Amino acid sequence: KQWYQRRVRGSTNSTYSSYLYTQQAKQIISKHDPSQPLFLYLPMQNPHFPAEVPSEYYNRYEGVVKNKVRRKLLAMISALDDTVGSVVDTLKDANMWENTVFIFFSDNGGMLGVTSIGQINYPLRGGKATYWEGGIRTNAFVNSPMLRGGVINNQLMHVTDWLPTLMHVGTCGTVISNCTSPQIPGIDGVNQWSAITGHTESARTEFLINVDQSANNAALRMGRWKLMQGFPGPGPWIPPPELNHKEFTRSLRKKGETWLPGWKPHTEGHVRLYDVDSDPYEKEEVSKGNPDVVKMMLEKLEEHKAAAVPPGNKNSDPNANPALFGGVWTPWLQSC
Repeated sequence: KQWYQRRVRGSTNSTYSSYLYTQQAKQIISKHDPSQPLFLYLPMQNPHFPAEVPSEYYNRYEGVVKNKVRRKLLAMISALDDTVGSVVDTLKDANMWENTVFIFFSDNGGMLGVTSIGQINYPLRGGKATYWEGGIRTNAFVNSPMLRGGVINNQLMHVTDWLPTLMHVGTCGTVISNCTSPQIPGIDGVNQWSAITGHTESARTEFLINVDQSANNAALRMGRWKLMQGFPGPGPWIPPPELNHKEFTRSLRKKGETWLPGWKPHTEGHVRLYDVDSDPYEKEEVSKGNPDVVKMMLEKLEEHKAAAVPPGNKNSDPNANPALFGGVWTPWLQSC
């Protein structure tokens, strides 16, 4: 069911959600005045759990992929590819593409374990909901007829950087100049447009990965160093199917690593340090050889913890049950 303009469209039942979102995006583009600015945020539901996809895409991989779970994931990505392509075609038909900056990015790495839908983060370690690189490092691309192609950037950027970056592009355009965009006080993000387009280095040298006051863990990236305090979540390497599983795990154990780090959750003071520039796969823990780095990063973490907003988590409210609203997740409180 689709929630749109505060009403539910029951007639859309059994329609693939990406088709609905794409249809709405195309309508917005087609009706828009090209002489006016447009910001369109289009977060698709696929690929994501629950793993569902129209049969036409699943059938494309008949005889190509044996694993049914992996096959469905690839089918969902193909469906995503087609819907994104359809949006781009609509921008071109509306004579808006030549003045468009198109950004495609992910929010996190693939989920591992029982909730996995076939993702492979290898050679990165861990997955979604962990502090390992397989959970927090993702790829992205920016495309525009106004940009030169071929720029590859592997420097530090955080998701919070998109807001000031897009504000800069909206204010100053894509050409690097002395133009400055309005400043938003109190935000964590920084303008990365110059770095994205290959003109300068990244505008940041560090970022806080997380401080979880309930789970009593935290993680921080500073330059080449990444420090994790407490339990960062399961950290296995899940190799692709073509690798020999036994040989792969045997080679890891020789390095002193295990599939699931033997830490107890909420263990205070347990610290791990990695040089993720030279070791992005997090195979070599180096805290003992770099005590000054550990000390500096722990002090920085304490600064972040002191400035953190107290958790505002509330208990589940049975009055929010979608069964009370015709099977729809919807606001249920007059005020909070």
